[in-house]
Amino acid sequence: MRLRDAAQLAAGLVYPRRCPFCDRVLGWMPGCPDCAAELAKLRRAAPRLPATEHILRNVTGAAAVWRYDGCVRQAILRFKNGGRACYGETLGAEIARAVFGCNYDIKRGIITFDGAPPLARFDLVVPVPASDRGRGYEPPELLAGPLARALGVPLEKGALRKARATHPQKGLSAAERMKNLQGAFRVRNAQCIEGRRILLVDDVITTGATVSACAGALMKAGALEVFAVAAAHTEL
Repeated sequence: MRLRDAAQLAAGLVYPRRCPFCDRVLGWMPGCPDCAAELAKLRRAAPRLPATEHILRNVTGAAAVWRYDGCVRQAILRFKNGGRACYGETLGAEIARAVFGCNYDIKRGIITFDGAPPLARFDLVVPVPASDRGRGYEPPELLAGPLARALGVPLEKGALRKARATHPQKGLSAAERMKNLQGAFRVRNAQCIEGRRILLVDDVITTGATVSACAGALMKAGALEVFAVAAAHTEL
Protein backbone atom coordinates (compact mmCIF):
# COMPACT_ATOMS: atom_id res chain seq x y z
CA MET A 1 0.00 0.00 0.00
CA ARG A 2 1.35 3.43 -0.93
CA LEU A 3 2.15 5.86 1.86
CA ARG A 4 -0.59 8.23 0.72
CA ASP A 5 -3.21 5.45 0.75
CA ALA A 6 -2.04 4.24 4.17
CA ALA A 7 -2.41 7.76 5.54
CA GLN A 8 -5.90 8.06 4.03
CA LEU A 9 -6.90 4.72 5.52
CA ALA A 10 -5.69 5.73 8.98
CA ALA A 11 -7.49 9.07 8.71
CA GLY A 12 -10.65 7.28 7.57
CA LEU A 13 -10.68 5.15 10.71
CA VAL A 14 -10.46 8.22 12.93
CA TYR A 15 -12.61 10.53 10.79
CA PRO A 16 -14.98 8.31 8.75
CA ARG A 17 -15.82 9.42 5.24
CA ARG A 18 -19.03 11.45 5.04
CA CYS A 19 -21.45 12.32 2.28
CA PRO A 20 -20.73 15.84 0.99
CA PHE A 21 -24.42 16.38 0.30
CA CYS A 22 -26.02 15.50 3.65
CA ASP A 23 -23.04 14.86 5.96
CA ARG A 24 -24.16 11.28 6.69
CA VAL A 25 -21.33 8.98 7.79
CA LEU A 26 -20.57 6.69 4.82
CA GLY A 27 -17.38 4.96 5.91
CA TRP A 28 -16.71 2.35 3.24
CA MET A 29 -20.10 2.63 1.53
CA PRO A 30 -19.65 3.68 -2.12
CA GLY A 31 -22.41 6.28 -2.12
CA CYS A 32 -25.19 7.85 -0.11
CA PRO A 33 -28.61 6.21 -0.59
CA ASP A 34 -30.33 9.24 0.96
CA CYS A 35 -29.07 11.65 -1.72
CA ALA A 36 -29.06 9.45 -4.84
CA ALA A 37 -32.51 10.44 -6.15
CA GLU A 38 -32.00 14.20 -5.73
CA LEU A 39 -28.51 14.06 -7.23
CA ALA A 40 -29.89 12.25 -10.28
CA LYS A 41 -32.38 15.09 -10.81
CA LEU A 42 -29.69 17.77 -10.43
CA ARG A 43 -27.11 16.09 -12.67
CA ARG A 44 -26.71 17.63 -16.10
CA ALA A 45 -27.55 15.32 -18.99
CA ALA A 46 -24.47 16.66 -20.81
CA PRO A 47 -21.70 18.20 -18.68
CA ARG A 48 -20.52 20.70 -21.29
CA LEU A 49 -22.02 24.16 -20.78
CA PRO A 50 -23.41 25.93 -23.86
CA ALA A 51 -21.62 29.23 -24.50
CA THR A 52 -25.00 30.98 -24.50
CA GLU A 53 -25.60 30.14 -20.81
CA HIS A 54 -22.53 31.87 -19.32
CA ILE A 55 -19.69 34.26 -20.01
CA LEU A 56 -17.05 31.92 -21.40
CA ARG A 57 -14.21 34.09 -22.63
CA ASN A 58 -10.64 32.91 -23.16
CA VAL A 59 -11.67 29.26 -22.78
CA THR A 60 -12.26 26.55 -25.38
CA GLY A 61 -15.20 25.38 -23.30
CA ALA A 62 -16.50 24.64 -19.83
CA ALA A 63 -18.33 21.82 -18.06
CA ALA A 64 -20.08 21.11 -14.76
CA VAL A 65 -21.61 18.03 -13.15
CA TRP A 66 -24.73 19.38 -11.42
CA ARG A 67 -27.04 22.35 -11.23
CA TYR A 68 -26.28 24.50 -8.19
CA ASP A 69 -29.44 23.73 -6.25
CA GLY A 70 -30.78 21.54 -3.44
CA CYS A 71 -28.30 19.19 -1.79
CA VAL A 72 -25.56 20.18 -4.26
CA ARG A 73 -25.81 23.80 -3.19
CA GLN A 74 -25.74 22.77 0.48
CA ALA A 75 -22.69 20.57 -0.10
CA ILE A 76 -20.70 23.31 -1.78
CA LEU A 77 -21.67 25.91 0.81
CA ARG A 78 -20.51 23.57 3.59
CA PHE A 79 -17.35 22.79 1.66
CA LYS A 80 -16.53 26.47 1.11
CA ASN A 81 -17.62 27.83 4.48
CA GLY A 82 -15.43 25.97 6.90
CA GLY A 83 -16.88 22.49 6.39
CA ARG A 84 -15.00 19.26 5.84
CA ALA A 85 -12.07 19.55 3.46
CA CYS A 86 -12.45 15.83 2.66
CA TYR A 87 -15.60 16.63 0.65
CA GLY A 88 -13.27 17.79 -2.12
CA GLU A 89 -12.09 14.23 -2.77
CA THR A 90 -15.60 13.00 -3.60
CA LEU A 91 -16.63 16.10 -5.56
CA GLY A 92 -13.40 16.10 -7.57
CA ALA A 93 -13.80 12.40 -8.37
CA GLU A 94 -17.34 13.06 -9.59
CA ILE A 95 -16.06 15.77 -11.95
CA ALA A 96 -13.48 13.32 -13.31
CA ARG A 97 -16.15 10.68 -13.89
CA ALA A 98 -18.87 12.90 -15.35
CA VAL A 99 -16.70 15.07 -17.62
CA PHE A 100 -13.87 12.71 -18.59
CA GLY A 101 -15.29 9.23 -18.04
CA CYS A 102 -12.76 8.32 -15.32
CA ASN A 103 -14.46 5.58 -13.32
CA TYR A 104 -13.52 5.22 -9.68
CA ASP A 105 -14.01 2.73 -6.90
CA ILE A 106 -14.03 3.14 -3.12
CA LYS A 107 -11.94 0.55 -1.29
CA ARG A 108 -11.58 0.74 2.48
CA GLY A 109 -12.93 4.27 2.26
CA ILE A 110 -10.25 5.35 -0.26
CA ILE A 111 -11.16 6.61 -3.74
CA THR A 112 -9.14 4.83 -6.44
CA PHE A 113 -9.47 5.40 -10.18
CA ASP A 114 -9.89 2.28 -12.31
CA GLY A 115 -7.72 1.57 -15.31
CA ALA A 116 -5.30 3.77 -17.19
CA PRO A 117 -6.00 7.52 -17.46
CA PRO A 118 -7.64 8.66 -20.71
CA LEU A 119 -5.45 10.00 -23.47
CA ALA A 120 -3.87 13.17 -22.10
CA ARG A 121 -5.70 16.18 -23.46
CA PHE A 122 -4.18 18.52 -20.88
CA ASP A 123 -0.67 19.23 -19.68
CA LEU A 124 -1.52 20.85 -16.33
CA VAL A 125 -4.40 21.07 -13.88
CA VAL A 126 -4.68 24.55 -12.35
CA PRO A 127 -7.15 25.53 -9.57
CA VAL A 128 -8.79 28.95 -9.41
CA PRO A 129 -7.35 30.89 -6.44
CA ALA A 130 -9.76 30.82 -3.51
CA SER A 131 -11.37 34.15 -2.66
CA ASP A 132 -11.16 33.41 1.08
CA ARG A 133 -7.89 31.98 2.41
CA GLY A 134 -8.95 32.16 6.06
CA ARG A 135 -10.49 28.67 6.09
CA GLY A 136 -7.07 26.96 5.99
CA TYR A 137 -7.69 25.18 2.68
CA GLU A 138 -8.68 26.16 -0.85
CA PRO A 139 -11.76 24.37 -2.22
CA PRO A 140 -10.79 24.53 -5.92
CA GLU A 141 -7.38 23.08 -5.06
CA LEU A 142 -8.98 20.14 -3.23
CA LEU A 143 -11.25 19.47 -6.23
CA ALA A 144 -8.26 19.65 -8.57
CA GLY A 145 -6.26 16.97 -6.73
CA PRO A 146 -8.48 13.97 -7.63
CA LEU A 147 -8.86 15.31 -11.17
CA ALA A 148 -5.10 15.45 -11.65
CA ARG A 149 -4.71 11.88 -10.37
CA ALA A 150 -7.55 10.58 -12.55
CA LEU A 151 -6.13 12.19 -15.69
CA GLY A 152 -2.49 11.44 -14.88
CA VAL A 153 -1.64 15.13 -15.25
CA PRO A 154 0.47 17.31 -12.90
CA LEU A 155 -1.32 19.66 -10.51
CA GLU A 156 0.12 23.18 -10.38
CA LYS A 157 -1.40 24.47 -7.13
CA GLY A 158 0.00 27.99 -7.09
CA ALA A 159 0.00 28.75 -10.80
CA LEU A 160 -2.51 31.58 -10.37
CA ARG A 161 -2.65 34.25 -7.69
CA LYS A 162 -4.95 37.13 -6.87
CA ALA A 163 -3.10 40.26 -7.99
CA ARG A 164 -5.39 42.83 -6.39
CA ALA A 165 -8.35 43.11 -4.06
CA THR A 166 -11.81 42.87 -5.60
CA HIS A 167 -15.33 43.55 -4.39
CA PRO A 168 -17.52 40.56 -3.46
CA GLN A 169 -19.14 39.14 -6.59
CA LYS A 170 -22.49 38.39 -4.94
CA GLY A 171 -25.22 40.69 -6.19
CA LEU A 172 -23.26 41.96 -9.20
CA SER A 173 -24.50 41.60 -12.76
CA ALA A 174 -22.48 39.58 -15.28
CA ALA A 175 -20.98 42.75 -16.77
CA GLU A 176 -20.16 44.11 -13.30
CA ARG A 177 -18.49 40.82 -12.35
CA MET A 178 -16.27 40.93 -15.43
CA LYS A 179 -15.29 44.53 -14.72
CA ASN A 180 -14.64 43.71 -11.06
CA LEU A 181 -12.25 40.88 -12.03
CA GLN A 182 -10.48 42.62 -14.89
CA GLY A 183 -6.75 42.20 -14.28
CA ALA A 184 -7.40 40.58 -10.90
CA PHE A 185 -5.39 37.39 -11.57
CA ARG A 186 -1.73 36.86 -12.42
CA VAL A 187 0.37 33.83 -13.30
CA ARG A 188 3.18 33.22 -10.82
CA ASN A 189 5.56 31.50 -13.23
CA ALA A 190 4.87 31.97 -16.95
CA GLN A 191 7.45 29.33 -17.86
CA CYS A 192 5.32 26.54 -16.38
CA ILE A 193 2.26 27.77 -18.35
CA GLU A 194 3.74 28.71 -21.72
CA GLY A 195 2.83 26.24 -24.46
CA ARG A 196 0.66 24.13 -22.12
CA ARG A 197 -2.95 22.99 -22.37
CA ILE A 198 -4.61 23.89 -19.08
CA LEU A 199 -7.53 22.34 -17.22
CA LEU A 200 -8.88 25.11 -14.97
CA VAL A 201 -10.84 23.97 -11.89
CA ASP A 202 -13.39 25.90 -9.79
CA ASP A 203 -16.15 24.83 -7.40
CA VAL A 204 -19.06 26.71 -9.03
CA ILE A 205 -19.42 28.48 -12.36
CA THR A 206 -21.91 31.28 -11.74
CA THR A 207 -21.78 33.78 -14.60
CA GLY A 208 -18.43 32.48 -15.84
CA ALA A 209 -16.64 35.74 -15.02
CA THR A 210 -14.09 34.15 -12.68
CA VAL A 211 -13.01 31.34 -14.99
CA SER A 212 -12.93 33.81 -17.89
CA ALA A 213 -10.65 36.18 -15.96
CA CYS A 214 -8.38 33.34 -14.81
CA ALA A 215 -8.22 31.90 -18.31
CA GLY A 216 -7.33 35.35 -19.66
CA ALA A 217 -4.33 35.49 -17.33
CA LEU A 218 -3.26 31.99 -18.37
CA MET A 219 -3.57 32.79 -22.07
CA LYS A 220 -1.62 36.00 -21.58
CA ALA A 221 1.14 33.90 -20.00
CA GLY A 222 1.31 31.77 -23.14
CA ALA A 223 -1.09 28.86 -22.52
CA LEU A 224 -2.14 27.06 -25.70
CA GLU A 225 -5.70 26.58 -24.49
CA VAL A 226 -7.80 26.56 -21.32
CA PHE A 227 -10.81 24.38 -20.55
CA ALA A 228 -12.77 25.06 -17.33
CA VAL A 229 -14.59 22.55 -15.11
CA ALA A 230 -16.59 22.87 -11.90
CA ALA A 231 -18.70 20.72 -9.62
CA ALA A 232 -21.80 22.83 -10.31
CA HIS A 233 -23.14 25.78 -12.26
CA THR A 234 -25.94 28.23 -11.76
CA GLU A 235 -28.67 28.75 -14.33
CA LEU A 236 -28.90 32.34 -15.50
